[in-house]
Amino acid sequence: MKRSAMIGMLLGAALAAHPAWAQEKIRLSVGSAAAPAWSLGKGLNDILKPNLEKYSGGRIEVAMHAGGSLCSEHACVEQMKLGQVDIATVSSGNVGAFGTSFDLINLPYIFKDADTANRIMNAWLGKELSQRAEKEMKVHVIAVVPVGGFRNVVNTQRQVRVPADLKGLKIRVTKSPTEFTLVRAWGAVAVPYDWSQLYEGLQSGVVQGMYLQDAFTSAGKFYEVVKHVTEVRGAYSAHPIMMDLARYQKLPAYAKEALAKTGADLAREMYALDVAWVNSATAAMKGKVASYSPTPAEMAQWHKGAKDVWTAVKGTYDPKLALRVLEEQGQKGLIADLKAAKAL
Repeated sequence: MKRSAMIGMLLGAALAAHPAWAQEKIRLSVGSAAAPAWSLGKGLNDILKPNLEKYSGGRIEVAMHAGGSLCSEHACVEQMKLGQVDIATVSSGNVGAFGTSFDLINLPYIFKDADTANRIMNAWLGKELSQRAEKEMKVHVIAVVPVGGFRNVVNTQRQVRVPADLKGLKIRVTKSPTEFTLVRAWGAVAVPYDWSQLYEGLQSGVVQGMYLQDAFTSAGKFYEVVKHVTEVRGAYSAHPIMMDLARYQKLPAYAKEALAKTGADLAREMYALDVAWVNSATAAMKGKVASYSPTPAEMAQWHKGAKDVWTAVKGTYDPKLALRVLEEQGQKGLIADLKAAKAL
């Protein structure tokens, strides 16, 4: 056998035994505002990064830029679109600046509780919203994961029992049209404001409160500047983890398979991480702010504003899809009210 043929055979055998040698490594950069202590931060570091590397047989290398070190939520998505990062995370509120696919998650009181929201998201809703986002926003969604639980009303000024108590207060909101409309319907002044500047904004009085989960109020140490939390539990929070669709489509088959397996792991494991984080974060805030739980009669007033919002933002969500979510939870009363208001 000729020397060149022998070398070729040996090289072929080596590549077959070590497929990672046959292809250059793919480097995927992740941009996220999630701090390492958040459930999302832990999910990125403990699930996404190691599992992508594992499932690709070492052919994917993940560079993590979390905690806002590279970009804020909005900027991370913009950089993803420009090819400056490969994977971005964004809240279901702030993703509204790029499309309406996830606006349904922000609808007030569409989910009864976190357990139910997680079950429905993992059963079918997450996949449905991801498919819609691919068509509308030209992104590939790796996973939609829970982050922080439900949003409450937080302020620096006074105890708030009913929506009328919010009158005149400047409340920070995300870029979600639903959230903006809801806070206005409750009587406050809705102020879209960047997360990275929120602490200073509360200190200076540019904003006087926020519509935010207790976990984030604690994690951001906002309890140092706010005084009151009202447990309205208005909307569930989830974060899509996504790539630009064109970038995703250029990946080799093994990388797409690794992303699919990692996405399934995130969907399965993130809820337990989030529950643990929410519990520890809220416990750390206990005694630092005054928390108020509205009575059933007072909650009815918060619900009324929410129903008005469903009507006001009609067209940003698919009513058939929303109806399916509500029916699966047996929310007959809310369904009847929303149908009477022609929101469904």
